[in-house]
Amino acid sequence: MVRRWVDLAITLALLGALLGAGVTGVLAEALGVERSIFHRVFSYALFGLGCVHMAFRRRQLWQHVRRAIGRGRPDIPERAAPAGPPHHRVPLPSRRSFLFGLAAGAAGFVVRPWLVPSGSGRWPLSAVLPEPASPPQGSDLGTLYHEWSKPSFSGVLTKPLDWGERPPLYKEYPDTPRVSLPEVTGYAGLSVEEAIRRRRSSRDYTGTPLTPDQLSLLLFAAAGVTRPHEALRAAPSAGAQHPLELYVVVHNVADLSPGVYHYRPLDHALDVLKKGDFRLAMLAASGGQDQASTACAVLVVTGVFQRSRWRYRDRAYRYVLLDAGHLGENVYLQATSLGLGVCGIGAFWDDDVNALVGVDGREEAALYLISVGSVT
Repeated sequence: MVRRWVDLAITLALLGALLGAGVTGVLAEALGVERSIFHRVFSYALFGLGCVHMAFRRRQLWQHVRRAIGRGRPDIPERAAPAGPPHHRVPLPSRRSFLFGLAAGAAGFVVRPWLVPSGSGRWPLSAVLPEPASPPQGSDLGTLYHEWSKPSFSGVLTKPLDWGERPPLYKEYPDTPRVSLPEVTGYAGLSVEEAIRRRRSSRDYTGTPLTPDQLSLLLFAAAGVTRPHEALRAAPSAGAQHPLELYVVVHNVADLSPGVYHYRPLDHALDVLKKGDFRLAMLAASGGQDQASTACAVLVVTGVFQRSRWRYRDRAYRYVLLDAGHLGENVYLQATSLGLGVCGIGAFWDDDVNALVGVDGREEAALYLISVGSVT
């Protein structure tokens, strides 16, 4: 009797660990969490209870194994009367089988709306859920987005599973000319501590042009590939999705024509998008901030949102903006180490900057400008 109760307790604990591992796994996937201690604990518990369950029922297991390989069948006596024709009976389902089947059917009925899209392409659940309320006039959209993108268990269950496919990790301009950048080797600048201590935003620049080596170091610090086989870059990114693209509006760089360029991280090179003097265009696009026109170069950081959206869903926009901040700080510290002036620009006319670098403003949009120039 005691053995039966112990067996029941182990079975229930095993089912609980299985349910916990499944739920925490779904939540970890929904949040894009690489390592979840809750999922790990339930997984270890599931493994341990499984081992205990098998040890507790080892005799039955061994009998099943012997029967399966044909060694557990009793020998038929030589003088035994021949057995009559077998009487085939269809076994009736046990109560346990009936309950398990009923539970599986109910689970399928409940889960189906989240897994099967309707013929119109909408997920069926969206037809019964209320549409998000329109924000009141004068409300802070940033605060509303922050509230709407908070993770919750109910939110995981009521959102579609398909957020689109993962786009390419690198943007290509196959038909444009390309300019190679100097290799990044052998440079030893300020220590990290000293660069942090000296870091300032500088808006006044001299007319001394940047050198190709300086521009190369700045771009590598911003988005350079540090481990090609793992697609890791100099600036951190949520889940190593790297949704940012980097463009350079060149005003005054030695041996490089003024124009708009796109940085190719994997090749450490520049795609030539447009040639020409864009100082007035940058001045207008930044709302008259003169550092955008007097700098030697302005870095334009854009976000390709689908690179994060396919994995992080509602929270993707948060992570893209965080990535832009990581990249910007790398540029600040590298410019400080090189003795250059640098200034981040967050106020600009989005559509003008998007048009200048040739992006649509929806799938890819400008997020951040960083002016860099020589200082005294």
